[in-house]
Amino acid sequence: MPDRVIVEVDEDLSDLIPGFMAHKRADINTIFDAVTRRDYAEVGRIAHRVKGEGGSYGFDTMTEIGRSLEHAAATRDGGAVTTLARQLLSYLDRVEVVFQPAKD
Repeated sequence: MPDRVIVEVDEDLSDLIPGFMAHKRADINTIFDAVTRRDYAEVGRIAHRVKGEGGSYGFDTMTEIGRSLEHAAATRDGGAVTTLARQLLSYLDRVEVVFQPAKD
């Protein structure tokens, strides 16, 4: 797949990453549904979670997109929310996780 994004993650998280990625995909679907309903509070809650969790797991781009999504939700910008949700989905489609030994 073109434009792969390599993310190095601590091997101690290897059991958690598949579920985490599946949950982020579910979050994107919820964002699309919420923006259709103009439920920007729901988008904001999910965006805040994406922002925090991305950095916790080492997905800095996810954190950046989450931050932008949070702002778009706060300003009730449905077009930006949709665009950013698509960017997050594209990112998830392109990311390749490489597990690294834990650093002492």
